[in-house]
Amino acid sequence: KLALDEITNQIRQSQAIVSTCASCGGDTTGANILILQLWPLDAGGDPQDPMGTNYDYIEYRRDPSVTTKLIRKIYPYATSSRKSGTRIVATGVSALTFAYDNADPTMALEITTNVTTAAIANGKTQTTVQNAKAILRNK
Repeated sequence: KLALDEITNQIRQSQAIVSTCASCGGDTTGANILILQLWPLDAGGDPQDPMGTNYDYIEYRRDPSVTTKLIRKIYPYATSSRKSGTRIVATGVSALTFAYDNADPTMALEITTNVTTAAIANGKTQTTVQNAKAILRNK
């Protein structure tokens, strides 16, 4: 639930969904990866005008080496105070999908995030499916 809330909040704060970013290492937005474009942060942590192309990027996906982990990668602009890095947002993830209200994700206004987790408790596998819709802030 916390991972889903985080993703939803970041979508609401985002400027746009992008196909990829220069730092994303070839990752592209699609059914299993989401790359968001955000305004950079000033020294006080407040959003500042990106001056056309100076954006921060946040990517959500399952970790390619340990697919049960949902990770967030932050790619800040050089002068942004947003910290770069990779963080595990959730574990026990068995599925992560993003659905868009447009066939071209970069033209989407609304994103539905679906997270499925599985855990073994008392010898039984318990599966939880959660989803949430969010609209980009400036759309």
